[in-house]
Amino acid sequence: MYTPAVKTRATRPAAKTAARKSPKTVAEPHGLSGSAETAFLLQRGHRRLRAAISEALRPWGLNMGHLGVLGLLYSRGSLSQQQLIELLEIDKSSMVYLVDELERQELAERRPAPADRRAYAVELTARGRARLAEVGVAVERVQEALLSPLSARERVVLNGLLTRIAGDAERS
Repeated sequence: MYTPAVKTRATRPAAKTAARKSPKTVAEPHGLSGSAETAFLLQRGHRRLRAAISEALRPWGLNMGHLGVLGLLYSRGSLSQQQLIELLEIDKSSMVYLVDELERQELAERRPAPADRRAYAVELTARGRARLAEVGVAVERVQEALLSPLSARERVVLNGLLTRIAGDAERS
C-alpha cells in the first residue's frame, strides 16, 4: 500500500477559537502543490469519516454502501438497481451484493418493475425505514465529532463548497 511522505506543521487557531488550549498538528503531504494538497486533505478527510461511520454501523451489520442505498430509497422511493448504480457510482456486482444483503436483513426488497418486466425495482421496507432512523442517530454523532473543530458557519460553507465540487464531478 502506498503511503505518501508527510510532514507536520502547527496550525494557528482562528481568532474566534483563540481560547482553544494549543494549536493542533496537521499532517500534510510533503512537497505537494496547493491543488495536490487539497486533494490529499479531501481524501484524508473522506478516509477518516468513512472509517468512523463504518465502525458506527458495524453493530447493525451495515456499511457505507448499505447506508447509501437505504438513504436513496428513503429520499427517492423505489429505484431500479441500474438507477442505484448510477447514483452511487458503483459497479453492478457491488450493487447486487448490497441489495442481496439488504434483502437478507429485510431492510429492502426487489419487486418487478411496473414499466419493465425484465427489471426489478428496489424498495425500502418498514423495517428498513426503522433501521435507517436508528443508524441515522449514530451517523449524526460521528459527523458531529468529525466536524466539531468547525463553527456552524464554517460547516455551511464547507457543505456549499463540497456540493459544488460533487456537482462538477457529476457533469464531467
